[in-house]
Amino acid sequence: MSSDDLLIRAQSLGKCYQLYQKPHHRLLQTLFYGRKQFFQEFWALQDISFELRRGESLGVLGRNGAGKSTLLQLLSGVLTPTTGQIEVKGRVAALLELGSGFNPEFTGRENAYLNGSILGLTHEEIDEAMPEIERFAGVGDFFDQPVKLYSSGMMLRVAFAVQVQLKPDILIVDEALAVGDVIFQKRCFERIRELLSGGTSLIFVTHDTESVRTFTQKGILLDHGHLVTSGDSKSVLATYQQMILEEEKQYLENYV
Repeated sequence: MSSDDLLIRAQSLGKCYQLYQKPHHRLLQTLFYGRKQFFQEFWALQDISFELRRGESLGVLGRNGAGKSTLLQLLSGVLTPTTGQIEVKGRVAALLELGSGFNPEFTGRENAYLNGSILGLTHEEIDEAMPEIERFAGVGDFFDQPVKLYSSGMMLRVAFAVQVQLKPDILIVDEALAVGDVIFQKRCFERIRELLSGGTSLIFVTHDTESVRTFTQKGILLDHGHLVTSGDSKSVLATYQQMILEEEKQYLENYV
């Protein structure tokens, strides 16, 4: 397999945040820079390495707070790493936090144009894609109403409809699909299958282990910002399920 097929390479990736107990400590840190530390370090991710090639699908597993969303934000360019390197090739479509990039005062149609332009589509390309975006979103007359009137499910419909029109090299999907109704989820999964068959690579974060088993070939398991294991999705899922069982057993022993 050629190097041209390598779309993502993460090497020793880490993300650290500075936590301040009091607001004025930020000012003191600036004044005493290099001489005294007024913050505590919190490493959301540490020493994460993996690769993803064209057409591959990767499931990212872990409990809440494991670092999954931080990893996706690094991959999509929302965050920059504190340590390590990350290389991403090709066009990336990311469905992360609902409403991110949406102006609540704009209509669904206006936000589709706004998001499309942010994602690199020309006005002519968005014009051409707009009938399919409107059809796929399926929000009816609300498409021309301000999105501040939308439910979370309606916002998801428009956001996903715009993202998949990119024909991305890499599709990144967080837990957002969980808020959609069953019919729309099925429609999304069918489109994901079409993209995968066309060579799109998928990074998928969900607590639905069956979806990981169905849609992903590879997996990585995170815990408190560290990489626990990586490999084929079935073996990673087995490790994840065993970890959950052990945590549940420990909880029952300590609190029940």
